[in-house]
Amino acid sequence: MGTLCLAMVRITAFFVTAPFFGVKSAPLLLKAALGLLIAVLFWPFLPPTELSGWGLILAALSESVLGLALGYLVSLVFSAIQIAGQLLDVQMGLAMAGIFDPQNAFHTTLVGQFLSILGLLLFFLVDGHHVLLLGLQESFQLLPPGKMALGLQLAGVAAEFFCQAFTLAVRVASPVIAVLVVADLALSLVARTVPQLNVFILGFPLKAGLGMIVLLAILPLLVTAFTGLFGQLEQDLLLLLRGWANDV
Repeated sequence: MGTLCLAMVRITAFFVTAPFFGVKSAPLLLKAALGLLIAVLFWPFLPPTELSGWGLILAALSESVLGLALGYLVSLVFSAIQIAGQLLDVQMGLAMAGIFDPQNAFHTTLVGQFLSILGLLLFFLVDGHHVLLLGLQESFQLLPPGKMALGLQLAGVAAEFFCQAFTLAVRVASPVIAVLVVADLALSLVARTVPQLNVFILGFPLKAGLGMIVLLAILPLLVTAFTGLFGQLEQDLLLLLRGWANDV
């Protein structure tokens, strides 16, 4: 029974922060029920644990931190897509047109929300939710319940994932940003040659329209990039778990 409780704690904590499973609009009780269901399915394949009392409580705390960290590191992929959209909104002048995202319960921008929805649809298209469940199952094989898995590898893995997420956001937004920088240079030349023209007012619709055109032009490339990224998510999870297991 202790193994089942520890597995439920890890899975439920993972569902709190993981993409799609960790939507803020879903009740916590529903996530706990789903975590219990998945834990019961995993239970026959888990090694038994001999922990009890305070040892079981400390193991449960470790499992909760492990599940939260694992789900959060995976969600950084979607955070990178969201950041890329927000960078585009800043350059296009749409950053002030914020909207409320009911799925994640925070304010976001127009292009950021568009890229997030696109990424979520592609995530389902490549069965990314199945990949997360398989990665969660693999975590129990590499890091059995009750084993203290909070080693120094966690800090290095978190830093590496943060760097990769920021790099991905810049790479996604770079084509549109490059075109808009060229547009800013052209507008500055126009302002120098035709001082009577109000370039500041002209620049808002021009940059927004130009950014939309470039975004639509590179949309097939973004779809290919996002699909490849989610397809590689399983390998990234395995590398993360194996490196984490070797550290403890």
